[in-house]
Amino acid sequence: MNIYKDRLWLALLTGMVSLLMGFCEFYTWRIGWHPGSSPWNRESLLHASDIPAVFLLGAATFLVLSLVMRQAGALPAFSLHLELDGRPTDSPFALIAALLLLAWMPFFLVFYPGTGMNDTTDIMRAGIWATGQHTFIYCMFIYGLTQASDMLFHTTSYGLAAASLIQMVLFACGISYCLSWIYRRTGRLWITVLLTLYYAFLPLVANMSFSNVKDVLFSVTILLWIPLVTSFVSGYRENAWEANKRLFILAGLGMMLLRNNGIYVFIVMLMGLVLLMKRIRMNLLLTGLVMIAVSMTPDVAIKQILNLPQLFQERVGIPLQQFSRAVAVGVPLTEEEKAYSVKMMIPGRIAHWYDPFTVDLIKWNSDFDFYYFNSHPDDFWKAWKSVGKRNKELYVEAWLFATYGYWAFPAPDEMTQSRFCWAFSENDLKNGLSPDHNNAYKTADIHTFFKKDIQEKLGHYLWDHSRYLGAGTCLWITLCIGLLLFYRRQYSRFLVLLPACLLWGTLMIATPAAFVYRYVYFFPLCMPFFLLLPFLPEGKYGTTKWADTVILPRKFLENTFLPEDPLKGDGYTHWKD
Repeated sequence: MNIYKDRLWLALLTGMVSLLMGFCEFYTWRIGWHPGSSPWNRESLLHASDIPAVFLLGAATFLVLSLVMRQAGALPAFSLHLELDGRPTDSPFALIAALLLLAWMPFFLVFYPGTGMNDTTDIMRAGIWATGQHTFIYCMFIYGLTQASDMLFHTTSYGLAAASLIQMVLFACGISYCLSWIYRRTGRLWITVLLTLYYAFLPLVANMSFSNVKDVLFSVTILLWIPLVTSFVSGYRENAWEANKRLFILAGLGMMLLRNNGIYVFIVMLMGLVLLMKRIRMNLLLTGLVMIAVSMTPDVAIKQILNLPQLFQERVGIPLQQFSRAVAVGVPLTEEEKAYSVKMMIPGRIAHWYDPFTVDLIKWNSDFDFYYFNSHPDDFWKAWKSVGKRNKELYVEAWLFATYGYWAFPAPDEMTQSRFCWAFSENDLKNGLSPDHNNAYKTADIHTFFKKDIQEKLGHYLWDHSRYLGAGTCLWITLCIGLLLFYRRQYSRFLVLLPACLLWGTLMIATPAAFVYRYVYFFPLCMPFFLLLPFLPEGKYGTTKWADTVILPRKFLENTFLPEDPLKGDGYTHWKD
């Protein structure tokens, strides 16, 4: 097609993405829209006869993507509004934050003192000992507030309500910062209004705001990387470092302190920024290294002092699922492999409990020898490799099932830690929340603020509508936006999408379940900004090149590009107005 003229590499890249999407489209149809564990806990998935259908779907997807890129690539970018230049914390930041809190507050009161999952009450009871599984800062946030409440008022409900409200404020401030930033970059009030309505009234976002799981604050931190990286690579400020250093520190520390895999994503992002921002790379590198040291210190110190290494079973979800599938389908095992399986979990019990879409039914099973497995990692790797050498296709199938929700196009799963609408009761706070209630519905009974019928109507509305596009669908939309950036020659802006893509990659390596939507809460938050990214204006001090669909008159160019000023040491080329 003409859009790939002299750009064979883009055609190949689009073809590769299209072929992968064709694979995912076909196996979404094969596995099912709302797949059940049976028959896939035994039945084979991959067949050579599927190849023609996959290629056919890939070719059709390539044609559709090419057409969409040609049409979207011809759209003009927003113009840069210098008269609105200012800090994102200036007006309308406070107004947007207040509107968001006002929209979310009725739902918080319906589910007072907040929602969450069994991990939340585990942290409340274990405190610092929970850092073996969760991050130190989030454990102290929940444990500190609830313990203070228990000491002062003999109930932890006020502390949990305080945690919910603080999270709501931080959540609203992070979103309103980004909305204020987009208003100053585009000058389009209607875009800001529409996005404000999206975040205020999308049920899933309202549900997220008071759900006491660490993924909420982590996801709004990922959202902050959008204005940060876009500002860096687009040249909106004359001094890139001075304008963005505070946000860089906040977003970077949040990424590393709020999720265990965040540090790996931060390191890759730091390397990308250091590579692109030549004149300020030392500022980025030195500050980034200090931030890495600061973020690692609490967790490393606590785990060393208390001897709390991260559980081995938490790091090997997919390998354990692969080994379990081999045992469950009855592949022949050597005597050594069988002996190991008996020590870990009796093969018959593995076959009974094996679910292709989650390893949790194995690794948290009462028949699973928790202590043996975590204290003998080398024995597991030896058995896993030995079985895998003879059953490569089976291992691939196990991996595809275990990650299904993150690569396929299934209907959004709302029943697996995806929406949290169980209001904690005093019994839950005292004795711990049952895992069965992670995915259940119950409105407030500690304190009620509405008549019962109004409370139930609001509660059921949030419960019934807290859904979004599936994680796999969001990922493929993100990659298609990346292709559009390449088509428009905005190569450096792909770095804006990279945190979401990297976090998705970590799930493909180590997810414990195929449908835990809280792991990708950043997609509903970031998607509107991703869609706008190719059309955001280039900064006054930027060097990003736009698509060749935008053609300027020769005389205009001659009058615009006057002799260049000396480099000012901030990584950008400066042109006289």
